[in-house]
Amino acid sequence: MKRETVPLVEFLKETKGSILILTHENPDGDALGSAMALYLFLKKKGKDVTVGCKDRIPHFLDFIPHSEEVVSLPDGRFYDIGIIVDSAGFYRAGTEVKVAKRIRIDHHVGGEFYGRYDYIDPKAPATASLIYELISAWDEFEIDKDIATCIYAGLATDTGFFRYSNTNEYTFELAKKLVHWGADPNYVYRMFAERESLGKMKLISKVLETLTLYEDGLVAGITIFDRFFKETGTEYSDSEGLVNYPRSLEGVEVAFALIEKPDEGIWKVSLRSKVNVDVSKIAERLGGGGHKYASGAKIEASSYQEALDKLLSEIHKQLELQKIVS
Repeated sequence: MKRETVPLVEFLKETKGSILILTHENPDGDALGSAMALYLFLKKKGKDVTVGCKDRIPHFLDFIPHSEEVVSLPDGRFYDIGIIVDSAGFYRAGTEVKVAKRIRIDHHVGGEFYGRYDYIDPKAPATASLIYELISAWDEFEIDKDIATCIYAGLATDTGFFRYSNTNEYTFELAKKLVHWGADPNYVYRMFAERESLGKMKLISKVLETLTLYEDGLVAGITIFDRFFKETGTEYSDSEGLVNYPRSLEGVEVAFALIEKPDEGIWKVSLRSKVNVDVSKIAERLGGGGHKYASGAKIEASSYQEALDKLLSEIHKQLELQKIVS
């Protein structure tokens, strides 16, 4: 990867103002790992830095070093600089933040741009890898076990523990460095993937009952109704990763999880593809975004059927555009 972080590095070196690092709402491993790594590094450099998020840290990410230091947003403070990581824009924070200057660090295609200090590279395997490049361009010797673990957590989870198409030679080279600095691959995997609750297992059981095939088996989807969370004693964060169940079916090109969010009056959709379909185009037409193989959006609808119909219509349109169906 090319190191193009110099403008941002020099800017952060010289700043004496307050800095807020924030993630998107309902953070995943890459968002939180990236935010915490940058936060810990800037603290080492003596910066006035805070890390914040609208939602509380989910159980499957509470192993990330110093995650207990994340403040709940909005916190009422005004910051000189706001840096949002792993997000298409500040709107993805899901809440109001008061900052004078906005900066984005991300590996998604598109999104909002705030100026020359943005650091965006869609070819990067994870936002965490961009955080590494930024730190490395400044002072690689400051990377310790905690920072390495944060970066590794982001890199590993966003590549599906080195299984997804964003895994390449660079990914393994970086993972090797992070392990050298103290990241423990087995620990990160166990903490992330092997601490499920009985409630989560019951949630999965209910969700799989909704598994349905569409488009002659090219599309598979699950629905997670709000009542499922109540019936199993789980919460929204427990829906993380469930979209991979329909994705794992043979012959499926597009998988989705449609999640009811009555508190927001919307349905959230997570989209996944294997090889051929660019689901980011589907998400964009629904007002969202993401990667070619992993994207998401929020659908405003008065009923489940309306939300499902909107989603299936856009999926069919993309299958037609890519000549996968006629």
